[in-house]
Amino acid sequence: MAARRRALAGAAALLALFAACASDKKGGSPGWNPVRQLTEVSEDQERDLGMQFDREVSKHLALVDDPVVLSFVNDLGNAILEKIPQQPFIYRFRVVQDPSLNAFAVPGGYVYLHSGTILAAGSTDELAAVLAHEIGHVKGHHYARMREKAAIPEILTTLAGLGAAAATGQGGVAVAAQGVNQALELKFSREFENEADQTGIDLMSRAGWDPAGMARFFDRLVELEKKDTRAGVAIPPYLYSHPNVKERIVTVEILAPRTRPQKTPDPGFEPRLRETQARLAILADARRRSVRPPAPPKSPAADVAIADADRLATAGQTEAAIAALGAGEDRAPGDPRIPYRRAELLEQAGRTGEAVIAWRRALDLDPQQAMVLYRLGLAYKAAGDRRNAVFHLEQAARRFGEKSELQKAARWEAFKLTFKVIEQSGLADGSDERGADTVAGYSREQFGPADDKAVWWGRLNPRYADHREKLRVRWKGPGGDVLRVDEGEDLSAPLLVTELSLRDLRGVSSGTWSVEVLLDDDVVDRKTFRVTQ
Repeated sequence: MAARRRALAGAAALLALFAACASDKKGGSPGWNPVRQLTEVSEDQERDLGMQFDREVSKHLALVDDPVVLSFVNDLGNAILEKIPQQPFIYRFRVVQDPSLNAFAVPGGYVYLHSGTILAAGSTDELAAVLAHEIGHVKGHHYARMREKAAIPEILTTLAGLGAAAATGQGGVAVAAQGVNQALELKFSREFENEADQTGIDLMSRAGWDPAGMARFFDRLVELEKKDTRAGVAIPPYLYSHPNVKERIVTVEILAPRTRPQKTPDPGFEPRLRETQARLAILADARRRSVRPPAPPKSPAADVAIADADRLATAGQTEAAIAALGAGEDRAPGDPRIPYRRAELLEQAGRTGEAVIAWRRALDLDPQQAMVLYRLGLAYKAAGDRRNAVFHLEQAARRFGEKSELQKAARWEAFKLTFKVIEQSGLADGSDERGADTVAGYSREQFGPADDKAVWWGRLNPRYADHREKLRVRWKGPGGDVLRVDEGEDLSAPLLVTELSLRDLRGVSSGTWSVEVLLDDDVVDRKTFRVTQ
């Protein structure tokens, strides 16, 4: 009965995903069609598909929500990603509460690990190998490239049939799944699985992990397959979505010795893996998604330290207040209120990097606090760490009250970090000649005495069409003084155009000027140009 419920849930998720992909949110006209649109897959389309898939998965699969487990997996994934230059996606790492060995990735940077895979890992090298391989699929845009193949409509049809079979309880589901896998193998695995292996080995070595961990994990799968086959148990799901494992072991064993780790990874990952495995075992036994820790202690020493710090901060002695909290933490190391207040003061002092450390300390002491997750996400954003910012903001959103203002704020901040606001932009002279290379005239990076105006133009991402009133365009002179501000309602959409009259500003200093586009208080586009008088 439980298996049938799981099958129904899986089919519902699949059918819902197809419905979501085929509909248009703004009307009855068809939107994204996975069968019709087989080419020209943009990165934003990959992000959209991944987000839709993730939304459906969260409705129908049991996802682990334990902050300690998720923080470990996120940190491990980010350590692997650290050496990837100009990565277009914000990666999300999810843990599915399922004892089987499986892992998969979908477009846009969404990577899913079954809890059984984490529990089976003998070392961080092995788990890093699984993550690096899945990242390789996303980095290689394998879904987008796969969609260009003629066989994709047949694969999607087979997947839909599998969902229907599971929902009706018809036999032969395992055979149907294997048929899908064989189709994917012909058009996907032979080329892309090997590519993902090679990318994974490279990423592992750059991050400091032993690439041989990939071969060791594959060996585990082969041994498990042997045991399952003898016991008459279904083949591990990983072997459906990642076939040719035996052949790939040979390839990895050849490549791994040639690719040595280039650094020493953080030694803290190994004990964190053991802690994560212990928590997952507890969650599996208790059939829970998160371990609820006891409330952290409130120390009288912390009350005194915070009162002293507040008094100093009110008197304008911010540095002394920060020092007082540091001393207070030595006396009450288990009270999260001290690092929380210290993080606030560090942010006020402009010491963003130290504030991140303090927020993380507060989170370690009280992992379930939504406000700490939110503030830590904003601190990472200020520090320019988009991946960690999105992770903590999304964690906060899941813990804030449903439809609360703080939940909306956290989701909005994560959305802005995921999707680019201005897709394309430039500066031009505003001429209306037919031969101009932009919609606002000829491209320019320098303007002289004969020029009447400078024009900024930009193409707004359609996802922000309903937020145009939040946009501002700010022109600045060489000294940083603001010369002109255009509000969102003054801008056309989706093509935004604003101009600065240079003739009216004669006498302003020559030099490097700038134009900035802001959404809320975030600079989402910036261009500099020279003005000569």
